[in-house]
Amino acid sequence: MPSNVTARLKKLESELNIDLFLRENNRLSVTSAGLRLLDYTDKILQLQKSAIAELTQAEPSGLLRLGSMESSAASRLPNILSRYHDKYPAVQIELMTAASMPLIERVLEGELDLVMTSDPPNDPRLSCTHCFDEELVLIMPLAWGGQEELPDSLTMVGYNKGCSYRDRLEKWLKGQDRTCERIIEIPSYYTMISCVIAGMGIGMVPRSLLALHKTGGLAFRPVETEIAHAQTYLVSRKDNPSSAISAFVECTLQT
Repeated sequence: MPSNVTARLKKLESELNIDLFLRENNRLSVTSAGLRLLDYTDKILQLQKSAIAELTQAEPSGLLRLGSMESSAASRLPNILSRYHDKYPAVQIELMTAASMPLIERVLEGELDLVMTSDPPNDPRLSCTHCFDEELVLIMPLAWGGQEELPDSLTMVGYNKGCSYRDRLEKWLKGQDRTCERIIEIPSYYTMISCVIAGMGIGMVPRSLLALHKTGGLAFRPVETEIAHAQTYLVSRKDNPSSAISAFVECTLQT
């Protein structure tokens, strides 16, 4: 065995503090520890080949970890996902829904590749592509629809903390010099709308979502443009590019 290879093997054994070879009568045989290391080495090399192939080939493939606001997942994503799956069947998609800020935090932490969210922060690590404009409306029980003023005692039926639409509702209430005595957090827009219909309180949702929901028993009213006009973005890390992400952005913009 060439001396430089022998020296490297001895150095590796010294660093691991374990014998990788048995040396007897000028012959080498691999130890059980050496065989285990060889198995891991084969796996690492295979992962390296797979990673290079996935990142450099023109056709998107592999896993795309996608996140979305629940409202966008219901009203915007179905057609996009269907078109994307038809065009790029080699991509496996994992989808999770959450409020805007938790989704962006997962992107920054590397737990999600791409998210559909509103009001992303101005962070130099993020790439943000505008894809949709939503009109937010105030929803309330049908019995309140004909009243000029909302009841004195109000309950906010809202999504979890970190939801950009909930933040906009809170901003609207502040502008009206109103407060809600209670806030009911419900992690589902469909359940939230049903609770408003049942008379629990007020909420704020995209008008596009109401087209998918039975709105009998529900009243809604427009709010100021700066509150109502909510832009949706596709957000990813600038240092985490992939063909699967680029292809999804392209499919979304074709909608």
